[in-house]
Amino acid sequence: MLRYSSTRHRRLMDASEFALRDATEAASAHDSRIANTVLDDSRKYREWELRHARLLLPVAEHRRKKPQIVALRNAEVQLVHRRAFFRYLRRHEIQGERRRQLFRLFHSTLDYSEAVLSEHRNYVLAVSSRISTDHIIDVMHDSTSTRLLKQYERLFARYFDMKCYIACATDSTCTALVRSSYDDVQRELMQLRRLIETEPPDGSGGNFDREELLSRSGRFPVLNYLNA
Repeated sequence: MLRYSSTRHRRLMDASEFALRDATEAASAHDSRIANTVLDDSRKYREWELRHARLLLPVAEHRRKKPQIVALRNAEVQLVHRRAFFRYLRRHEIQGERRRQLFRLFHSTLDYSEAVLSEHRNYVLAVSSRISTDHIIDVMHDSTSTRLLKQYERLFARYFDMKCYIACATDSTCTALVRSSYDDVQRELMQLRRLIETEPPDGSGGNFDREELLSRSGRFPVLNYLNA
């Protein structure tokens, strides 16, 4: 059995597993398929559990809402990065030699087949964790995080597209033009990361401990006069 650092850590994981199980019937066919893949395979589930517990440990170490939210945002940023390569391959339907070239770039020490399996596993586990961290942010009623993280995901996808183009391009003139935009996007990403780490969360909800208790009890903060 997985050991947790605290009661809060265990509750974060309980909420995460609830979100993953709930996602098996989600409107998103993609999320539903991923959630079922993890839950139906004991080895995948165990790997998800171990990775996700490590991801949430910084959240569990805080009692106040703002540092909990910042830690959750940082976790989501990590998950954006972990999903980026496989999303790029799927979105652009990269095949053939260019696909192999990109795998050599990002997985230089692995055999091609092993690299494909490793990247797919990383993607599945990252999507599963994103489902769970999204749920925890929703439990804490922080629409600011949702807005900032969506912006970051879109901007990082642009950055990653350019990074892959530059890595594979043979036309030096086109590469120079893309690199100029690439540098601009890098700066935008850095500015957005600073916002993610500093912009206060919405003031409507409390910390995870309070909001998770209200969520489990079926009550809402505005009606919960006992916790006022």
